[in-house]
Amino acid sequence: MIGGKWRNCMLLKFFVLYVVCTGGVSPAVFAQEGVKHTAAANREVEELKQQLKLMEEAFARQQQQMETLRNRIESISTETKVVVKEETRQAVQEYLSTDEATKVVVKEEAKQAVQDYLSTDEAREILGVGMPNMIVEFTPDDKKASLSIRTPDDRYSLNIGGRLQMQYEYKDKDDDFGESDTQTIDVRRARLNFGGNIYSKDLHYYVEIDGDKFDIGVRDFYVYWTPYEELNTKVGYFKVPFNRQRMASSAVLLLQERSIASEYFDQDRDYGVDLYGNPFAGKMEYHVAMFQGAGEDQADWFQGRENFDNELMFVLNARYNPFGKYNYYDETDIAYSEKLKATIGAAVAFNGKRRDVKEENYDNITGTVDCGLVYKGISWNNEYYLMSRDPESGGESLESEGFHTQLGYFILPKKLELAGRYAMIDPDDDVSNDTQREYTFGANYYFRGHRSKVQADFGHFVTEGDEEDENENKFRVLYQIMF
Repeated sequence: MIGGKWRNCMLLKFFVLYVVCTGGVSPAVFAQEGVKHTAAANREVEELKQQLKLMEEAFARQQQQMETLRNRIESISTETKVVVKEETRQAVQEYLSTDEATKVVVKEEAKQAVQDYLSTDEAREILGVGMPNMIVEFTPDDKKASLSIRTPDDRYSLNIGGRLQMQYEYKDKDDDFGESDTQTIDVRRARLNFGGNIYSKDLHYYVEIDGDKFDIGVRDFYVYWTPYEELNTKVGYFKVPFNRQRMASSAVLLLQERSIASEYFDQDRDYGVDLYGNPFAGKMEYHVAMFQGAGEDQADWFQGRENFDNELMFVLNARYNPFGKYNYYDETDIAYSEKLKATIGAAVAFNGKRRDVKEENYDNITGTVDCGLVYKGISWNNEYYLMSRDPESGGESLESEGFHTQLGYFILPKKLELAGRYAMIDPDDDVSNDTQREYTFGANYYFRGHRSKVQADFGHFVTEGDEEDENENKFRVLYQIMF
């Protein structure tokens, strides 16, 4: 009993002490106070946010004011510059009005006038000094030249190029010729050429020097005027516009050498004048030419043979290209033509030559007809020749004829080409067993088009005889580089 009372008394005292320590506040009351404190904290946070917002707005207004101030400063600076510039201009005008400034200006104007005059072609020609500004270009893809020097107005130019052909040849003369076999390595062709225009874009010149087999000579030397596509003029020493294979450069032949028919009937080079043109958008070409007709003298450097009968050679040439312009002076289709192209032509030479030699006591008339086509790596060219040799002292005329046909095909476009040719000559129709024939087959590999290539061919040549034929075989390899 006593123990229970004691416990109740202690519990009461403990409760009284708890109330006193907590300030006489009950737990419920205490919880309510906590809520009040939280609400007060939230109001403080909101007030802080509001103050932060006000500060941001104030900062933005300050930024705007600073930008306005900066613009004003720049405006003032610009106005100051304008004022300074105006003051400077005024000062310059005042100075230019003085006698001293007038002398300086007059002197400068005179100096400029002299400089302008000295830069003219007239002044340079009179003084013989100085050169106009020149443009130098490397043109490795040009047909002949590799280096071009020209004036900015294209009125003067100089194009320089060169070509070298190294050839190995093995000849099997057979016993029919009574000669032993031979083999040689030689400079088949070595050429250096200069060309360009002078005084205007229409007046051109060309010079080519050869060192074939180290025998130096002038190959070409002429001037040509090209005012219109339909009418041009060439004067000098150049190829006679007769047969197409001769007019094609040896740099672009299908095989290493021209056919035996071309060598027999062509008119080679001569002194003369040629009127020519390509009317109807290149579908036609014509030549009306006059030459000395004596040919060149290979034994005497650039000395033509004597025109012993005082008769000139006249040449007429006409060509038709039904499908437009045709590059008939390139015997291959290295361009790999996507469209069929064709050409047909005819020419006649009065008082012409035979094997580039003017014959005494004969009046020769030589004619030729040719045709060709190219298409996707295929090139087919044909030429037929007829010559009438009339004796001046009377007697019967001698008739000669010949032809060649050749075919090329790129088995690898623009790289590997196969070629074949058949040619025939009948020097005199009235004589039997004098016919000459050529069978040649070859292959060409192009490293950089015609500018760098290797050609190899095998030729079998037959000359008919009264009792037996004479045979000759030739194997040749040639490398060409143009620079």
